[in-house]
Amino acid sequence: MNILLAHGSSAASHAEQVQSLAETVSSLLGEAVGVSFIDDEKLPDGARVLPLFVGEGSHVRDDIPRLVASSCCTLLPPLAAHAGAIAGFAYDLVTQQSRRVNGLFALYRFGGFETLAAALHAQNKRCSQVALASMHSEPSVQAVLKHWREQAIDPVIIQPLLLFEGRTLDRLRRMADGYEIIMNPVISKHEGFPALIADCLKERI
Repeated sequence: MNILLAHGSSAASHAEQVQSLAETVSSLLGEAVGVSFIDDEKLPDGARVLPLFVGEGSHVRDDIPRLVASSCCTLLPPLAAHAGAIAGFAYDLVTQQSRRVNGLFALYRFGGFETLAAALHAQNKRCSQVALASMHSEPSVQAVLKHWREQAIDPVIIQPLLLFEGRTLDRLRRMADGYEIIMNPVISKHEGFPALIADCLKERI
């Protein structure tokens, strides 16, 4: 069985979105795709597990391998291993209407997200103005928005580097309150996202 392993628990606000993604991916693969969460005590025995994590922090380094090993499962590379594709989706969303836009790419934090940040920098010619900011470190989203407002750079399209809607996206909206911004959809809203997940599950290790 294939399992999508997400952050949090089955009671999290994004749980239904993860389940919906699993159903779409299952249709693409013609195989069963289930959902588990990192707070679960155990995963389905023998499952092939794809961590839906775009960072490479302690969950990916320590917690997930331990959970997978204790459940006798097979661990697939996390989404962090596909940073180029995730960055590409982010730029696709920002440039839907035009390449002449001011794109602010909001990472959860910079520590542990270095690979994704590098992938975003590598594609920064795709729109006219690009900045990276963090929700939990510096430079912060507020600091970049303040600087751009002082430079009369507006409006700003904020692209959350989040997979799903939930409390973190709500926090990002509050951080941007008072600025002239357009808040873009999360990465899972990109039409190519389910196909990427399906391709990840096809990998044999």
